[in-house]
Amino acid sequence: MQLSANKTAKFFIQNEYHQVKLDHDVLVIASDRYEERIPFNVWNGKIKVKRGLIWTGLQFFANTESNNIQRAWMAQGFNWEESQRFAQYALERYEHWHTRQCEQLNKYLPEWEQELYRLRRLPFFLSHSQVEKWLKLLYRDFELMNMSLEEACNRIPERITPMLPWIEHTDQTLKARNDEWIERERSNWEVLFSQLESSPLNLSQQQAVLLNDDNNLVLAGAGSGKTSVLMARVAYLLQSHLAQSNQILMLAFGRDAASEMSDRLQQRIGMSAEGVVVNTFHQLGLSILKHVDGPEVTISPLALDDNQRHAWCIDWLKKHWMTPTNFKRWQKHLAKWPIAYLAGDDELGSQVENPKLIAWLDTQLMQLAAMGLGKKDLQEKLVNHDQYTRLNSELSLVWPCYQAWQQMLKETGHIDFNVMITRATQYVKRGKFIPPWTFIMIDEYQDISPQRLALVEALCERNKKQQTPCVLFAVGDDWQSIYQFAGSDVDLTTGFARRFPNSTIHYLDTTYRFNDQLGAVANRFIQCNPHQLPKELKSHKQQKQRSVCLTPTNSIEKVLDQLNRKAKDDKSVLLLGRNHYHKPDLLSDWKKQFAKLSIEFMTCHASKGKEADYVFVLSVDEGQFPSKVKNVHMDGALTQGNDDYEFAEERRLFYVALTRAKQRAWVTYNGSGSVFVKELLEENYPVSKQR
Repeated sequence: MQLSANKTAKFFIQNEYHQVKLDHDVLVIASDRYEERIPFNVWNGKIKVKRGLIWTGLQFFANTESNNIQRAWMAQGFNWEESQRFAQYALERYEHWHTRQCEQLNKYLPEWEQELYRLRRLPFFLSHSQVEKWLKLLYRDFELMNMSLEEACNRIPERITPMLPWIEHTDQTLKARNDEWIERERSNWEVLFSQLESSPLNLSQQQAVLLNDDNNLVLAGAGSGKTSVLMARVAYLLQSHLAQSNQILMLAFGRDAASEMSDRLQQRIGMSAEGVVVNTFHQLGLSILKHVDGPEVTISPLALDDNQRHAWCIDWLKKHWMTPTNFKRWQKHLAKWPIAYLAGDDELGSQVENPKLIAWLDTQLMQLAAMGLGKKDLQEKLVNHDQYTRLNSELSLVWPCYQAWQQMLKETGHIDFNVMITRATQYVKRGKFIPPWTFIMIDEYQDISPQRLALVEALCERNKKQQTPCVLFAVGDDWQSIYQFAGSDVDLTTGFARRFPNSTIHYLDTTYRFNDQLGAVANRFIQCNPHQLPKELKSHKQQKQRSVCLTPTNSIEKVLDQLNRKAKDDKSVLLLGRNHYHKPDLLSDWKKQFAKLSIEFMTCHASKGKEADYVFVLSVDEGQFPSKVKNVHMDGALTQGNDDYEFAEERRLFYVALTRAKQRAWVTYNGSGSVFVKELLEENYPVSKQR
């Protein structure tokens, strides 16, 4: 059916719409120059018939948009009676179409509603993947119906609207649902939370224990009780029957940490946790290889012993330099870019056993072994660096050593740690090893390297392929990521949500180690770097006296004497240096002199995980702390993250040093101190200064 204006009406109307017709489920309005097609899913089914003195107009309305704007179209110049008939016909066609659409929707709606109802009322934490599965069902059905969400809302708004928060604001709605569930669930575990550890778990710790998204990151600031959370989570998984003990894998980064974790499981949980596997990453990799290849897998003694590996490097370098072209290549490089203070002069041949040169070679060798890439791939990673020429030259020097290392492993039938992790990852990906774990927990996640994370991801993905969900639960703190030189990548922590879209990030918000005055300095200092994840870390201990003091290096003995005199019982003191050579010459004398003080020196890196009543951060001088930025070598360039904030890693290291103190910290320096000292003094930090 079609309406058209007569010639007289067209003359007066000119370029306005003067023709209207129906083309299946589309309204078509037109003038001599324009035509507009209005699908029924755009039109809201309403027509206003406007009778004028001479002719009649038809006004059609669109569905109201989200910003409450409603479009309308007017066609005019028609006969009154014909207009009424067309309007009646169009409305009947629209109603018929609307009924068909509703019938389609009603075919699928019950399944959507029932599944959403079920998910919302599940008696446990609702994961992203469960909601994602529902959303995929929804959009698959929309595609089958050739209908959009907006169209469905227009058809049956009273049934679609309650689902919209889950569709359009999934993360926020899911979080609100899970927050409500956690709040109800906490009361069921009051006994566990209050009795498992020596002190009851606080609210943020309890919330962390109950997290059960597909991927979970708990950001645990210094002294916030992350180990308590890990222990309580194992107990919760076992007692809630979410897991059997042999379905839980706990990963640590060192033998001591893994051993401590095992001991604590035994003490806190007992026999029910006996099946829990607590491994270092190296132990995990070796167990996978032995499962696939048999017990004859052997790690090279050179990989286990730094001294043996250094001796191998010396032997290789001696043989390598016996070839004149090789020796000249090293001479040429060192003449232009010295390494370990060695220039490419005639004396170079006598430096083949130089400890610093061998340490440099060993570092570069282990970095190449860790990455396991071909030479061209490595060059591609370096090519955009502003010092590519020098770095590529370093690669040319070290590459023959790496090839010799690989050949040695092949000939002896041994593997190194890097081969072990890479091969274990491949075995999992290929299905040669089927992981039995449905819950993987990682301690000190901020220390993870790309290679180790690849193994974890492979374990999780393999479980998904076996139709067995795997929950990743990582605990760490990007503020304390200080092992870039060992391969860790802070971007894997700060970018957790990007890498794992189906994830929940939670913060432990209270530290029990240091007071609020020390926290006011440390927390503000670390968050100057915008790349660090912002979080509030409250201190359980409150005091009015300032807890960070800046003092000249020559005042250390005087301060120790004061502490010793005031001590009513034994107090622990950590002297922390950026490097080993910052160890005070008088350390032995001070240990004898101040009997009430247990004084120990260690590097800031070694202090991670330690604490003491008092801390002295030594030699915070220009070029010392932060460490002087030297020419980055190949290993540094290959592990460089995206954090380009000045002294980013050094700032995190300084934060770690400060937060070892339970009561008070002294920052010692010579002269005017380094940029860190100047920042603390000039930027109005709540610190005191001794002269």
